[in-house]
Amino acid sequence: MPLIFILSIIQPTYAVENIKTTELVVKSTTADLFFLCRRNNSVRWLRIYKLENGKCNTEYSKEGYLQVVGSATYYSSCEGILHSVKKNLEEGGFICSLVLKHSVIEF
Repeated sequence: MPLIFILSIIQPTYAVENIKTTELVVKSTTADLFFLCRRNNSVRWLRIYKLENGKCNTEYSKEGYLQVVGSATYYSSCEGILHSVKKNLEEGGFICSLVLKHSVIEF
C-alpha cells in the first residue's frame, strides 16, 4: 500500500457558518473533488479522482489509513459514493468542507 501525504496550510476561510477550514496546497485537476471532515481532533478526508482509463475512484482516509471505497465508470457514481460517506460522517458529528486547492503525494 503506498504512503499518502496531504500537504496543508491552515488558513482562515469563511464558509456559510464562518468556520475555519484548511486549504490544501495547489495541484488539482478540475475533475477532482476533495472534502476535509473534522470533529474535535479527528480529521478525515474524502476524494474523487479520474483514472487514465476514464473511470474514477472514491477514496476515504481515516486515522491515517487510506481506502478506496468505490470505483466506477461514471463520475456521478463516484460522487454518489462520496456523498453517502460524507452524510454518514456528518451524522456522526463531523463538519465537512469542500477544499478547492489540494495536493496528494503518493510514495
